[in-house]
Amino acid sequence: MKKINVFKTIFYTCFCIAMLAACKKKDYYLDGGLAMQSEEEKAMTMYDFLNSRTKGNFDSLIKIIDMTGTKALVNQPGITFFPPINEGVILFQNEYRQKPSDPKQRNRPLSKMNVDSLKYMLNRFIVPGAKITLEQAYADGRKYYKDNNGDSLMITGVREDYNNGGVTAIGQGRMKIVYEHRRTIKDSKNDTLQMKTHNLITANGIIHVLDKGGNFHTKMIIKK
Repeated sequence: MKKINVFKTIFYTCFCIAMLAACKKKDYYLDGGLAMQSEEEKAMTMYDFLNSRTKGNFDSLIKIIDMTGTKALVNQPGITFFPPINEGVILFQNEYRQKPSDPKQRNRPLSKMNVDSLKYMLNRFIVPGAKITLEQAYADGRKYYKDNNGDSLMITGVREDYNNGGVTAIGQGRMKIVYEHRRTIKDSKNDTLQMKTHNLITANGIIHVLDKGGNFHTKMIIKK
């Protein structure tokens, strides 16, 4: 009887370890960038890294990059990239419905989108010549940059406080980046986006993944 119990204990322990290891591989999409990447992932270009993690995350973005011939654009050295996940691209496709709120209407296929417009929008998520880490953004507090189109954007590093049973712990929550896109510094029409994951390292720069509310068109005026 003791042997059976010992066997069950060993089996359960091994099972838990295996489950934790499996979760670790996916954590970096969810945990604010705290999970470790492998050295192989860090050595990948941005395109190859995103392409290796497309299922349920970057399928639509990779399709846009391939359609627009912008692989070299996302692989240019020394950049920060804020890629939207599939949900963000779907939000963009919804804009082409006559009634965006009607779920019965089909989204407009990416293959029917204007290639130049897609490329312009993709450039809005790329900051050339600046590898912006979460820690740097938090130290800067608020700083203006130029995107790959030359439009202004503002990166704000903040620390989220949290409330535990009515007790607020000031400054003990996780840090995050708030990404605010503007045509000019004084532009009142801008799009504020938050991150799903921070500080993913690639061979040519740093990735901060937008959360599912990060619409690919970032409030651009689009042609129906």
